[in-house]
Amino acid sequence: MPRLYSRFTAPPRRSMGPRRGNVGLFVLLCVLAGLAVILLALLFGPGGSGPATSHPWVGQPVPMAQLQPLLNADAAVDTDQFAGKVTLVNFWGPWCGPCLMELPELLQIRERYSDNPDFELIPISSDGRWMPGQPGLFEEETEQLKHDSQLVLAQYNSAMPVYVDMNADLRRELIKTSPQFGYPTNFLVGRDGMIKAVWVGYGGDLTPISKAIRAELEAGQE
Repeated sequence: MPRLYSRFTAPPRRSMGPRRGNVGLFVLLCVLAGLAVILLALLFGPGGSGPATSHPWVGQPVPMAQLQPLLNADAAVDTDQFAGKVTLVNFWGPWCGPCLMELPELLQIRERYSDNPDFELIPISSDGRWMPGQPGLFEEETEQLKHDSQLVLAQYNSAMPVYVDMNADLRRELIKTSPQFGYPTNFLVGRDGMIKAVWVGYGGDLTPISKAIRAELEAGQE
């Protein structure tokens, strides 16, 4: 199955007036909104479809950046805090169909390693407006993003901490090495703070990511 990912901007944002409605319907609408992107991905194919270890980010240190708390988190996270742990960083968006398709498996991965202090999942939600090469100043629309991200997590009764790359500082630094980026993008960081593997898009299941996490964790026990 081709890897599915969103490489175009999200639909225009709605106003922040009073909202009601079924959470499941919201998620369904988000998935439907992503179908056009999925079809385009199937037609053109994702840029990051090669082996996870062949991505140009692999072997590079995680760029210095600070991630702000968006949901279920109280404090910011500096990327230099990744050192000493095995960390999976996930760029996603509540508007992104492929992101929503992989989310249940990400939550399973988080649950599987919830008691392991050596592993951490860092989900970074995005409103979808920033893409590689975008000039000028940028700032995520955090009020809308928080609302929409919360609706998605509520579908799974999840209190997973979610962060935001407020000014796209981390993304800008990453694409200096390679612009192979889309939504979702996952990358695995080893205990040494180096990027070990990168997955651009959703390929139908996250088994390769689970295996890579397990291998990194076991490597630290040798």
